[in-house]
Amino acid sequence: MDANNTLLAWSDSLIPHQIWLEQQPSGCRVMMKVVKDVEPEILVCDLNDIHENDLLQSWKGEAFSVSPAYNDGALFSQTRVLFNLATGCVVWVVTHIAMPDGQKMSADRLVFVPNMNAQREKLTAVESL
Repeated sequence: MDANNTLLAWSDSLIPHQIWLEQQPSGCRVMMKVVKDVEPEILVCDLNDIHENDLLQSWKGEAFSVSPAYNDGALFSQTRVLFNLATGCVVWVVTHIAMPDGQKMSADRLVFVPNMNAQREKLTAVESL
């Protein structure tokens, strides 16, 4: 991670994932290192016209669930929101897979969803001012 990046802290010190922000000329990049048993996965979400300060003000130190968790022992899947912004939200699609040897791997994704926010464990339309 570059010295110019801003590392965000999780409220729960047991979460091994790292999340940081990189200010770009056109906006900000959210980077997330998802740590599982198999090689860690690096997730990237470029946010045009959104600046680091907007994300810092929105960061609550945790992810907010917007779907029920599915877990059958081999597959865990859930959708969570990392940042609620005035123009939309950053969604973390969580997919963890148990391998035959018992180790877990990640197949996650970060995306920006325009005009939606996490409210009461659901994605809802951003309210107009």
